[in-house]
Amino acid sequence: YQRRVREHYFKRINLRMTDSEAEKEVENLISVYKEACKKVEKNPINKFVEFLNLIDKENEPSIDGYNINLSGNLPEFKHNRLDHDDAIALARELSEDFIISEMNLSYNNIGNTGAIALGKSLQDNKFLEALDLSMCDIDVKGIEALCTGLQMNDNLKTLNLKGNKFGRQGGILISATLQVNAILRNLNIADTDQTNESLIALTTVLHHNTSIKKLDVSNPLLFSEQEETTVHFAKMLRVNYGLTELRLCKHGILDFGASQLAEALRDNTSLLFLDLGCNKIGEDGAKAIAGLLRLNTPLKKLSLTSNRIGNNGVVAISEAVATNNCNLNTLMINNNGITETGVCAVAAALRLNITLSNVYLWGNELRNTACDAFERLMDGNKPRILPHNTDIEPYRVDGVTYLAEAGHYLFSH
Repeated sequence: YQRRVREHYFKRINLRMTDSEAEKEVENLISVYKEACKKVEKNPINKFVEFLNLIDKENEPSIDGYNINLSGNLPEFKHNRLDHDDAIALARELSEDFIISEMNLSYNNIGNTGAIALGKSLQDNKFLEALDLSMCDIDVKGIEALCTGLQMNDNLKTLNLKGNKFGRQGGILISATLQVNAILRNLNIADTDQTNESLIALTTVLHHNTSIKKLDVSNPLLFSEQEETTVHFAKMLRVNYGLTELRLCKHGILDFGASQLAEALRDNTSLLFLDLGCNKIGEDGAKAIAGLLRLNTPLKKLSLTSNRIGNNGVVAISEAVATNNCNLNTLMINNNGITETGVCAVAAALRLNITLSNVYLWGNELRNTACDAFERLMDGNKPRILPHNTDIEPYRVDGVTYLAEAGHYLFSH
């Protein structure tokens, strides 16, 4: 195992490396990194040095493969987050013949200077497949450098830029990059202050770019109530056959927008997960989505969390999945103003539909008959709903059934 790791790690697939040769390779990598730190007058990151040292140990590395997590949220970095000089030193290492398949630098003070260094390293790096730069204080200047690197990179598949406020101009740069780059698979630009113009540019590119599989553009800065961007996403979904996951949270989507998306998805055969949480979808929008579900499209996960679909909306969806859908396995309808009538309709659908296995209801009115209905679904040796597949848990007080909130981690992992 260790010899295979070393040979792959140092691109010596056809050469045999002795232990002494491997040790020299590791020592060289460490010296290169320490020299880069010295140039920017920074102390080496201990965790990264430990990562390098693990390559040459007899025991299996504690870090999974070649993944390195240097997130500022880790306890060791809580009071000493990485800054742009640390990023410059790490970028020097990425430019070497050095395999790191995933690097997490989220929640650090990387800034534009660090992003520029990382962007240059992407031009030469042949191994990095996932890079997390969420919440790293990067704006347009840093995004421009990263986009330049992406245009010359043929290996990076996942890029997380969530929380960096690069706005309209940065979004347009990313859209232009996707016209050239056909390697990137997962892109997260949520909470980056995207505007109508940048989102429309992105949807236009996605008419032809089918390499992107997962896209998160939640929480843009939209000042119009006309739902232009939602209409453009709907038009894109009619012709894009590559996208499997789309998150459109906090887009201000109304019933009209939900109807447009539902109509477009009738012709879509690739989308498996649609997140429309935290919008303004009401009863009519929910009924349009129910019409889509009746067609038994490939959609497997649907989130309508924190909308206002109400009882009539959830009854329509429940009736659709009860007998006309065998693909949907996850339904999130938390915080939707649903009362006993709607919750009981969901319970009735679960008794008829054997595919729907994950249901999330907390934040609605869960009383009396609704509590009894879900207690029966979750009780017995073979419960219809398993405890880890929902966010509610039944309990009894003086012979009366109530539902409590239970933690779940479906969408955080």
